[in-house]
Amino acid sequence: MASDEELMARAAEGDMDAFEEVVQRNQQLALNVAYRFLGDPVLAEDVAQDAFLKILSGATRYEPSARFRTYLYNVVWHLCVDLYRRKRPGPLESPHERAHPDPGPAQAVLAGELHELVRAAVHSLPPRQRMAIILKHFEDMSYEDIGRALGCSPTAVDALLVRAKRKLKDVLEDRL
Repeated sequence: MASDEELMARAAEGDMDAFEEVVQRNQQLALNVAYRFLGDPVLAEDVAQDAFLKILSGATRYEPSARFRTYLYNVVWHLCVDLYRRKRPGPLESPHERAHPDPGPAQAVLAGELHELVRAAVHSLPPRQRMAIILKHFEDMSYEDIGRALGCSPTAVDALLVRAKRKLKDVLEDRL
């Protein structure tokens, strides 16, 4: 099985089947990261599609200096930040989000409320801190890969995560 990097090399030569394979392998990852950052499934889908269009248009310039997924996260990150700067969505303002049906037990209600509090707290973070938290704790990326995706050093990633965790702790303590 060819790696994403090998498929991208073939895509750069015009092999659209290779690019389609890259998209199929990585579309859900792009969608998940965009959704966690934006909190809106429709906007997240737009960002994921735009990311792959951007990657396709730049396929001939793609240099596999890092894993393809790191490159993808970098593209998604920049698109999310651009959208965030243009729209400045609030953490719970999305008209596209649907409430998840309540299964009934009180414990499920509390878990759902806690999930919403955590989600809102993550959305209250500045964009770089938010993406660092998402990539570390939801995508389980290394500090080095997060740094490549965000365009900073692993030391800067550590600082971002420390500040983000401190802010999350303060926000959640206030709300709980």
